[in-house]
Amino acid sequence: MRQVKFGVAGAGVGANFALRAMKLLEEKEGIVKAVAVCDVVEDLARKTAEEFGVKYFLNYRDLLVKERVDAVFISTPHYLHFPMALEALEAGVNVLVDKPMAINVREADEMIRRARRAGVKLGVNLQGRFDPSVLKIKEAVDTGRLGRLFYGEATVKWFRTREYYDKSPWRGRWATEGGGALINQAIHTLDQLVWIMGPVEYLWAQCSTVFHNIEVEDLAVATLRFKNGALGLVQASTALYPGFPAGLEFYGTNGTAILEGEVIKLLDIKGEKPYSEKEAKVGLETWARPEAAPPLNHAASIRDFAQAILDDREPKVSGEEGRKSIEIINAIYQSSKNSEAVRLPLT
Repeated sequence: MRQVKFGVAGAGVGANFALRAMKLLEEKEGIVKAVAVCDVVEDLARKTAEEFGVKYFLNYRDLLVKERVDAVFISTPHYLHFPMALEALEAGVNVLVDKPMAINVREADEMIRRARRAGVKLGVNLQGRFDPSVLKIKEAVDTGRLGRLFYGEATVKWFRTREYYDKSPWRGRWATEGGGALINQAIHTLDQLVWIMGPVEYLWAQCSTVFHNIEVEDLAVATLRFKNGALGLVQASTALYPGFPAGLEFYGTNGTAILEGEVIKLLDIKGEKPYSEKEAKVGLETWARPEAAPPLNHAASIRDFAQAILDDREPKVSGEEGRKSIEIINAIYQSSKNSEAVRLPLT
């Protein structure tokens, strides 16, 4: 089986996850091989390259052209996702971009269009969709075991220090981060909510900045009406000390599913024995220490993308799938700004 050679753009926390996952896949399956990393900070690029045994570049174009990679994993500040993805797509390189794929739907739509035109794959690393606990609940919903869903809830009550924003000037700004707690911290949980509940018809939201000295929100609340008639609630914050596990809740006519920190707290379906995961997963302190989580879901996401290249199929989290959470987040910001309900799709 041919091996997919990856370059990684960026050398921060997200890139470290990707490189650890690729190392795991190379050792266990051989489907993926990381060959290079790129970052404008030379010390960081060199240190990362030495840690993972890959080449390093300071120029992104050199990574794309000189190394002749099959795919690039983009894990840079949000505002760079769009131009870096376009450059790779124009070079005929497959792109797996970390969340969020872009900072607005206009950019997301252009990325999707360019990928189609270039005939290469565009995927979004929303690795929470590959978590075994999330998949177990998704299967229960899709097979109708929970009955008709009528309520879903996503909560991300995390805490980030003021220093978290101060040390990275691109954070906390509309032009560079594209938003705050919603587009950065809560996007995974929001994506899982909509993936399981289905499309949103309209929503109403309020956002506020209550703790940090930033342009964007560190607290947001949104109520959703899904196209299937169900109601939903989204809560997102980076201001709730000391930080708590992310949560997902699904209620149907035949049962309830509750996840807390990617652990199934309860899966109670009529006629079945109630199920829960008693043993906590290792490293689920993402509400306080995102680097602590293991890269297993990243590995599953990267494996699927690599296999999509080899099989010439769409990745499970395609550009179109990654766009969905961006559209909802953009709609939440619009609703909060104008103090009115917003219908989807955005026009």
